[in-house]
Amino acid sequence: VPPNQARLLEVGGGNCFNLISLAAIYPGCEAHGFDLSQTAIARGQDIARAANLTNVTLAVEDILLARERYPAGSFDYITVHGVYAWVPEAVREAILALIAHALSPRGVAFVSYNAMPGGHIRLILREMLLDAIGDIDDPDSKIAAARDFLDAYVKPRDGDDNFAKTMRQQARSMLERPDALLFHDELGDCYDPQRLLDVAAAARGHGLAYLTDAGRNLHLEGFLGSDAEGGDDPEKAVLAAASRDDYQALRFFRQSLFVRAGQAIDRMIRPERIAGMYLSTKLRRRDDGVFMLGDDEIEIAHPALAEGMARAVSAFPQRVPVSTIATEPGHLRMLLQLFSEWYVNLHLEPAPFPDRPGAHPQTSPLVRGMLGMGELMISTLDHALLKIEQGNLRALLMAADGSRTIGEIAALGHGIPPEEVEAALTASAGRALLRA
Repeated sequence: VPPNQARLLEVGGGNCFNLISLAAIYPGCEAHGFDLSQTAIARGQDIARAANLTNVTLAVEDILLARERYPAGSFDYITVHGVYAWVPEAVREAILALIAHALSPRGVAFVSYNAMPGGHIRLILREMLLDAIGDIDDPDSKIAAARDFLDAYVKPRDGDDNFAKTMRQQARSMLERPDALLFHDELGDCYDPQRLLDVAAAARGHGLAYLTDAGRNLHLEGFLGSDAEGGDDPEKAVLAAASRDDYQALRFFRQSLFVRAGQAIDRMIRPERIAGMYLSTKLRRRDDGVFMLGDDEIEIAHPALAEGMARAVSAFPQRVPVSTIATEPGHLRMLLQLFSEWYVNLHLEPAPFPDRPGAHPQTSPLVRGMLGMGELMISTLDHALLKIEQGNLRALLMAADGSRTIGEIAALGHGIPPEEVEAALTASAGRALLRA
């Protein structure tokens, strides 16, 4: 279902800021979210109200009772992020029952969870952390004690074998997490990492079918190879292959997608399907023609494909039609592979934000709402987080409310020289801060 026409539900979303951000990007969607925390939901309601987002409805609700709140088949996309592996079995069952009840016929559900076999290592570290914390009750003191333990544990010891090195590497990763994430993932009351096969079996028991995974390198996991045979049960075939890969890769985390059982899922990769989509990328291109993302280097040998990708690079965060980059099946397959490895994004629609300010520039209402609340970290119309600390830029973005021309905004005295206002607004458009 096209996002701007979709009905969205976020389950256990805290303040549901992810959902609120989507509602700002897609004003035609209908966004619902709930959490058990009254404080978190109140915070989300304050944000939605400040942004004047009338397509957001947030509620305080228990997952065990949520099925009664929502009509059958009422949501096209259901998101359950950071919940499934951190709740008791009865709640996990209630999550899948809610999805099975509320998912529309064409709907897709997203369920993330700490996965096996990497979860075994995290369980060992969790036991060590809980022993180190002992009887401490205060959350801040718990986190401090956990960090003290991890600081000491990450230091290499003489005689460390490969397993010990892996444990210390994972402990180092824990140290790099924000306090809230460390507290949620490792120090909560319930922590039960899941095997993909068990999650899929539980979902099947509620009339749901495994589609694929949304994680890096796993987008195409739900497809059979071009020469593969799925037999009478293609879902079983892709799950078996994915489970084997989990153990070979020592998988720690999964983002599984589910649909209603009985949907006709064509699991053959057909690259031509993306020809009508749009592409964006954070890749950069060096002077020697090599594409870069972080330390990763990508060389594209075909000149026309390389030039098409270069146009997409220069257009970011705008989206360019895939048909202007590649039309040959082999090149489309290469773009699919880049998509799977998170080097490019594929979209159903053009970007919902302009590449330059219009006659009456208008900052995203969510950005203006959060700036008005005094927030430093805001969400862009490209669904990214951006920190804005400069007082003059904040004042400029607040002034661009759609009611003024660029000249009128320049005359307001917000601290940016009048001759630089248009350039500043153009740069803001380049960060997906302005509405079309």
